[in-house]
Amino acid sequence: MKTTIMLGALALSTVAMPAGAQTIIAPTSGVVDVGGPGFGTLRDTINQAGLSSGYTAGVTDFDTYLAGNPTHTSTFSGFEWFSNDGTTSATVTYDFGASVRVDRLALWNEESSGIGRLILSGSADGVTFSQLGIYSPTDNPVSSYPADIFSFAAVSLRYARFEMAGCPQADPGTFTACAIGEVAFRTAAGVPEPATWGLMILGFGAIGGAMRRRATRTTLRTA
Repeated sequence: MKTTIMLGALALSTVAMPAGAQTIIAPTSGVVDVGGPGFGTLRDTINQAGLSSGYTAGVTDFDTYLAGNPTHTSTFSGFEWFSNDGTTSATVTYDFGASVRVDRLALWNEESSGIGRLILSGSADGVTFSQLGIYSPTDNPVSSYPADIFSFAAVSLRYARFEMAGCPQADPGTFTACAIGEVAFRTAAGVPEPATWGLMILGFGAIGGAMRRRATRTTLRTA
C-alpha cells in the first residue's frame, strides 16, 4: 500500500512539472530601425544560413545544441547583415510573430564588423520596450566564429530590439559598420498551469486521506 501511495505521489509531481524542454527558437522577421538598410538582409541572421550545424526550432534543446559549439561562416554574401557603410551604431528589431517566453540569447557576432556593445530590449506590443541586459560581445578574429550566450531574466515578449554600438570591434575592424551573423533564443522553463496545480493538490489530498484511513485501521486492529 505504501508503495502504491508513493508511486501516486511521484506521478502527480511529474504531472505538475513544467512541460517542454528549453528549446532553441529564432525570430521570424526583423526590421532595421537605425543604420539601414545596410548590406544583406536581416533574414540571413535568423534562418541558420552560415551555421556549421542546423537545429529544429522549438524542438532542439538550446543548451545541448550550443554545447556542440556550432560556428558561423565568415563569408558575407547570403549569410550576414551589415549596417550602412560608415556607421558605428545601429538598431534592429526582431519579431517572433507571437508571444514567446525566453531567457537567453545566442549571438554569433560577425568577425570583421562586430558589435562592441549591445543593449537588448524586449516588448510585447512593439511600442513599449524594457531593457533586458547590456552585453559586450566577443571580438572574433577573421575565421568561422562561435556564439556568445547571454542570459537575462525570463520574460514574455514578441519583439526583441538590438541597440548596437562600438562598431566595428578592433580585430580586425576592416569595415566601418555593425554586423550580425546569426541570432537565436532559448525558451524559458514554463510553470504549471492553474488546473495542474489544482489536480496536484486534490491528488495529494486523496493520498493523505488514504494514509490516514490506513493508520486508523491499524490502530483499531492493535487495540
